[in-house]
Amino acid sequence: MTGTPELVQSTHPGRVRRIHLALVLLSFSAGAADAFAFLALGGIFTANMTGNLILSGMFTRPQFALTLLTAGVAIVSFVGVLYTAFRLTRAPTTVSATARRAFRRLVLPSVAVQAVVVVIWMVLPGADSTVERCVVIALSAAALALQTVAAKKLSDVDGVTTTYVTGTLTTTMQDLALRAAHGQGVRVLSVLALPVGAVCATAALALAPVLGPVVAWVAALLATGLLIPGPGSDFGE
Repeated sequence: MTGTPELVQSTHPGRVRRIHLALVLLSFSAGAADAFAFLALGGIFTANMTGNLILSGMFTRPQFALTLLTAGVAIVSFVGVLYTAFRLTRAPTTVSATARRAFRRLVLPSVAVQAVVVVIWMVLPGADSTVERCVVIALSAAALALQTVAAKKLSDVDGVTTTYVTGTLTTTMQDLALRAAHGQGVRVLSVLALPVGAVCATAALALAPVLGPVVAWVAALLATGLLIPGPGSDFGE
């Protein structure tokens, strides 16, 4: 995932640090969301679409038909929202417009959809029916698709991805081999945040199943707070 250097480099250094911290929190949120989905929603993912594609081909897996359905729901929701999100944030005229548009059209809707997931899960703990489960999966995948586009729009660091790590690891190793230091710190923290988020969501599910989606939502909420545009609507200091 290619970053947007001109966006972050045009802001105050303190703002850049907050954006980087927000990206790490979003990675944590994605890891928590995937752990929740895998453990509580039938062994699929709502952020890692590569994993879902692989699962959809494992036809000897128990309850494969259900896996194929739920993985398919996640993929369709994720891809559809990705397309829509890119369309809604295309061709901004200025750097500040890019940032404002990303916050309003991507970050806020993403955390709002995750809040809906939390409410549904608390009202219908376990989402026992197939329809309920598919709704939760579709909403969670949609929120993470919005988050993915937001990270692309707001990051100044090439290879930072908040919902998958293969590209991040590739860019990290490439820059390490080329002795390029820019962005290595945030890339490494972004990678580490994914399994940490998964650990926290797993612990929350073990403690109280109703808390399953809460970990991802709280992390996304904290990231949203860091990304609130500054005075003057210029997304800077």
